[in-house]
Amino acid sequence: MPRPTSNENDATSLKCARVRYAIRSAVLAAVLADPEGVDALLDLTDEELGRRFKERLWEVAGLVTVFNIDLPAMRAEEEKLRKRVKSSSGHRPGATKGAAARSKRYQLLSEGAILREEDFIRASRITKKALDKDVASGRVFQVKLRSKPYYPAFFLSNMVDRKALASVVRRLRDTDGWSKWDFFTTPSESLGGSTPLRLLRVNELKSVLKAAEYFAKN
Repeated sequence: MPRPTSNENDATSLKCARVRYAIRSAVLAAVLADPEGVDALLDLTDEELGRRFKERLWEVAGLVTVFNIDLPAMRAEEEKLRKRVKSSSGHRPGATKGAAARSKRYQLLSEGAILREEDFIRASRITKKALDKDVASGRVFQVKLRSKPYYPAFFLSNMVDRKALASVVRRLRDTDGWSKWDFFTTPSESLGGSTPLRLLRVNELKSVLKAAEYFAKN
């Protein structure tokens, strides 16, 4: 059996560090927010607690994308971890733009901004057949990493009207998945420096549809 390489060991160590830090932060937040409520959490089974935590995590990840919150910038510890990611992934000053883009996309996965298909299905409480139908009809879009489909967590957010979001996705027509992601999450001068997601949150559908139409043609 081949031994793990140094990079693989670094990646595993980094993942463990992320998990420990995330769990420690979540536990501290729970205790500070509602000390008495912690007893209720301890009464839950491990399976139930894990399920509820993941569901809420997916929901919040969607909100983070909607509000365009830069979570790494909010934590000095996270910044250190990001530097380790960059180091362990082998990126150097001479790295290509394509490699940098892939690194950024994998970071979205680690932050929960995009979800694996099975996780998205579980969080949205639908079947794979229903999800495939939503994708085919243009209500939802997917992005690809190493040919595998992933889905934006913002589709799970209750802060954005689902029908309005679907109408914008359809207006983008056959634009590829990552371009759609960029459209929804990138601040635009034509939208007053806001992202389409943030405007959809305040029901500014008309201006977002107009921007989507222009984006799809250029």
